[in-house]
Amino acid sequence: MPRPSLNVLCLIVGLVLLLAGCASTRSATKKDLSVLQPGVSRAAVIDELGTPVSSTISRAGLPVDIFTFVQGTAPSKKPPRPVEPEQADAAELLVILEQTGRSPTAMLTGKKLTLQVNYDAEERVKDTVLLRME
Repeated sequence: MPRPSLNVLCLIVGLVLLLAGCASTRSATKKDLSVLQPGVSRAAVIDELGTPVSSTISRAGLPVDIFTFVQGTAPSKKPPRPVEPEQADAAELLVILEQTGRSPTAMLTGKKLTLQVNYDAEERVKDTVLLRME
């Protein structure tokens, strides 16, 4: 029986790696976007969304992070983040919307998002700007 050539083996390995990469994109972890609410610490945002692609200081001298990620469908393996008392009503509403299938974040599933997160002097979320959605 003839042995496959090195070119054929490289092609097969390349296709397997390509397909594995595509499969992992579809099952990306669902990010907890509630960390983008005003008042959440920068550390909590980075813990949930990962390392920012860019970190700068605004003209006002305040930190600004840019994040890019795919909002996946696979549940996060992290325990739920504790909710600050002033955010409890909004968090409860999001849970109810998730349970009824009317979550405002449902339209983001599978999308590649680029967000700018602006922080205050205490490094807590001031506001968030959606820069791109693909």
